[in-house]
Amino acid sequence: MKKSESRVYLAALFLFVTGAAFGQTPTEFPADAAAVTEDSVRALAGKRFVGKRADGKIWTMDFGADNYYKLTADSGVLDGKVRVDGNKLCQDMRKSMESSCNDVRLKDNTLYYKRNSNGEVVTLIAQ
Repeated sequence: MKKSESRVYLAALFLFVTGAAFGQTPTEFPADAAAVTEDSVRALAGKRFVGKRADGKIWTMDFGADNYYKLTADSGVLDGKVRVDGNKLCQDMRKSMESSCNDVRLKDNTLYYKRNSNGEVVTLIAQ
């Protein structure tokens, strides 16, 4: 195989592999990501996490003092307080009628948030 042919082959292989992975919705946490705890949630104060859902929508999560939480998405801004219930992060939003709790894991500067609506695990990176 000539050098130019091998480059074309490698490029085609790369496009196939990345194309096959594109559009898949991750539903599992990384094995080494840790469940949230009271202490790990307190340590989030002052941090901002940004990530993209599988449908392309951007999420920004801001954590503040006294368990303040703000989620900014295409649909608007929700804010309130967070708390830990077992291994779940619960959001008590000011403009929502009900609280919701989600499986959330942390690893280094990454927050993994499992959506209740479809099981997607959204990866958000600390900024």
